[in-house]
Amino acid sequence: MKKILSGILVLVGLVLSGCALTSQTESEGTHAEVTRQFLGSKAVPDTVMLQVMELKDAGVLKDVRITRSIPAQITATGPENVLACVASEGSRWFEHQQECEYMEEKTCTDLGGEFTPCASACRDDPGMACIMMCVPVCSFPKS
Repeated sequence: MKKILSGILVLVGLVLSGCALTSQTESEGTHAEVTRQFLGSKAVPDTVMLQVMELKDAGVLKDVRITRSIPAQITATGPENVLACVASEGSRWFEHQQECEYMEEKTCTDLGGEFTPCASACRDDPGMACIMMCVPVCSFPKS
């Protein structure tokens, strides 16, 4: 009987610790740091690599490793939403607004962002004359 009772207590402990880990991961959301590997662009200069280096210098990404192949293979650690943005060629991350231009809607919503299909191209500088063009934007809550 003691073996059964101790087995049940161990099982309950494992289940409770698993629940605690799951809720911690869910509460961290898109700001949890992950490591991803992705390709740079074939463009010259490599726009993906340039953006990764800017974000590294700003302290947003860390542990950045880049190969000398074309396209470059990039490995970086940082917030999942930022890495998903920069890994998509043509997308651009804006740190102070916590948003990504040209991220696909499904990726945006899967990461917990709010997708706007037609945001102003000049939304960051409303005082300037702006072209009549809109851009898809995924906005994330500020941490």
